[in-house]
Amino acid sequence: MKGIMPHIKTSRDGRFLDRLILASIAEMRGVERFKLVSEAAEDKEIKKFYGNLYQQEFAHVNLFLKMGLKYFPEEEVQTRLDELLEIEAKVIEELPWKPAIH
Repeated sequence: MKGIMPHIKTSRDGRFLDRLILASIAEMRGVERFKLVSEAAEDKEIKKFYGNLYQQEFAHVNLFLKMGLKYFPEEEVQTRLDELLEIEAKVIEELPWKPAIH
């Protein structure tokens, strides 16, 4: 997220939309990681724990985008989501590999 923050719009509305989208992106990445841990875990309790986290985080992904759609047109939300995901991809390419969950 630190690498994306310099690309956040500075206008009041732009910043609001960008922050909602970033929250959704953060939730998406958490969902991905928790699912992978759940699938890879051999211990049943750990598998169940991360499976539950996966399901809870999944419910939050769309929450922030739905909030954005209450205040902004769908095309604007989708366009900005695509832009921020592209920026995120470039940031991720430059990050060192390390184990992380969220």
